[in-house]
Parts: sequence; C-alpha cells; structure tokens
Amino acid sequence: MRKIIFIAFWAMLMIIPAVGQVTFGVRAGGAYSSLVQKVEGTYNAGARFGFSLAGLADIHLYKGLSLRPELAFTNQGGSFYSNPQVEGAKNSFNKCSYYSIQVPVNLAYTFIINDVQLGVYAGPALDFSLFGKMKTENQNVDIHFGQTKEADLKTFDLGVNVGLRVDYSRYFFSVSALCGTLDRRAIEREGESSLYQNNVTLSLGYMFR
Repeated sequence: MRKIIFIAFWAMLMIIPAVGQVTFGVRAGGAYSSLVQKVEGTYNAGARFGFSLAGLADIHLYKGLSLRPELAFTNQGGSFYSNPQVEGAKNSFNKCSYYSIQVPVNLAYTFIINDVQLGVYAGPALDFSLFGKMKTENQNVDIHFGQTKEADLKTFDLGVNVGLRVDYSRYFFSVSALCGTLDRRAIEREGESSLYQNNVTLSLGYMFR
C-alpha cells in the first residue's frame, strides 16, 4: 500500500505539468496533535507536540484558483482513555506518539494584496500510519498498526484539511487544521467512544519559482 501511495503521488506530479503552470516547494513546522473522544457526554482531547515535513506542488488552474497536493512526513498522536464508559471496568490512560505519511490534496484560492499573496485552501487528506510507541500503565509498547490488539491503532485515516497561507516573494507561512473522520481504535469494546486524530500545523516554507 505504501508503494501504491508513492507511485500515485509521483505519477500525478509527472502528468499535471501538461495541465498548467506548476511550481514546487518544501515546508517544515510544528504540529499540535490530539486524539479526541467523547467521555461522559463531553469531548476530551489529549494533546502533544510533534512536527511535519513536506514536499508540495502548486498547480495553477484558473486565475487565483490552484491545486496544492502534498507529501508529508508527520509525527502525531495524543492521549486517550480505554474503558471510559464501561461500568465496573478499570480506566486506562494511554499516551501515544507515531509517524505517518500524509497526502493532502487541497484546492486553493489566492488573493493578491500588493506584494503579498493570501491564500485559503481545503481538501481531503489520506493518512497512512507507519510506526510508533504507546505508553500505557507505565509500560512502553510498540504500536502495530492494522492489528486488533488493545494497544494498537488502525492504519488508515481519511481527513478533512483546511488552512491559510501567506506568501511573500518565494517564502510562505501557513497554518492548517486536519480533522480525521475515521475511528482510530483497533478494538472498540461495547460502550467505548470512538477516537479521532486531529492536527493543527504551523509551517514555514519555500517555493522554487
């Protein structure tokens, strides 16, 4: 599956130059990530700080409209409770940190204000988790993505990505929020809440114009 993701992404980058003007860039920044669950009727978010590194393309479509796909390597995670809604069960607090390949495909619109370009963008994002660690009950264990054990998480997530970007010359600053839509729990016992991964990322970048 990882090979399919890489092949599809690079094939797209090879084909799209025929569609319109394409510029490439890189970005790096910090990510505030959290795992969100509903406990006793309210949403709880256990958060941590990570990072995000990405290569990206800006494909001009029409006037201020462009397509902005990315290939990102991201450190994310958070904390959550197991058995929070199961009567008589012992609650377990889990902290996890893991690494993923993310492929957002954003549709962007850019406004030009003097020498500054202000862009807003949104689109879907595929998340493929690779490896990581989980601390539970004073033990550090490896996360085996795709396996159905208590300390594991699901491999795939499909997110919705929205953001704001400010360009000046070849440099840019961006802030984006990615909200996962799929339950990340490998096992969800009766009465347990679903678990979702959210990220807020602040980045500095450079475009090779």
